[in-house]
Amino acid sequence: MTKQVQGTQSFARSIGLLQHICDRQTPPDLQELLTECEFTRPTLYRLLAGLEAEGLIHQSAGRRYKPGARLISLARKALVQSDIRELARDALEQLRDQTGETIHLAVPSGDGLVYIDKIESQETVRMASTIGTSVPLHSSGVGKAFLAALDKTDLLNRLEHMPMPAITRFTTTSIDGLLQHVSACQAEGYIFDDQENEEGIVCFGAAITEGPARPVAAISVSVPMFRLADDRSRYVTPLLHCVRELSLQMSSTI
Repeated sequence: MTKQVQGTQSFARSIGLLQHICDRQTPPDLQELLTECEFTRPTLYRLLAGLEAEGLIHQSAGRRYKPGARLISLARKALVQSDIRELARDALEQLRDQTGETIHLAVPSGDGLVYIDKIESQETVRMASTIGTSVPLHSSGVGKAFLAALDKTDLLNRLEHMPMPAITRFTTTSIDGLLQHVSACQAEGYIFDDQENEEGIVCFGAAITEGPARPVAAISVSVPMFRLADDRSRYVTPLLHCVRELSLQMSSTI
């Protein structure tokens, strides 16, 4: 008979409760957790208190439970350690070869995204961007694609406090305008950035997700205006195939 490690049952219950809170579409309150998780009230109090003490959950002003700062930090570290850049490299190179254009991979950083990889076009005229460059959410192809992959609550929370300066004369600087772009992306699966982040450059962007409403990165195909093909499917079809495949891989590794 295998000896049970002391404390494993309590640990399993805590992890199960944490998973339930994270998986829920809206943050649960105490009564909802009592109904859905079938713990006794004292057991639920004890598990919640333990998770909250460790910073893995926190209680909002509306007395609803949400993932805590420590959990978010651990998740980000796990994502980095899973090395999305290495995971995506072959797919990004293939996407560059299929489109003939420069490919960017960006991940969340602060209030925007940051480029963590760039596969250069083999054409003579190339993008001036570099790895490590921060890009805004409201003006870039990767940024708007990332926004479009969020659930409605997260999206509106971000927009409420997000500055929207004009990066070029084409930049969308209103929430209503940005929401129109986001809606189009949600319907079509990709965003078309028409010189909003850099004049003379258009981008096709789409998000990599690890589940519904859980974007972890975004990819863009950047094209100089003078080289833009009339048939957008030249860029869109391989881009959507690329993010679908990478999303499946992310979901299976994280």
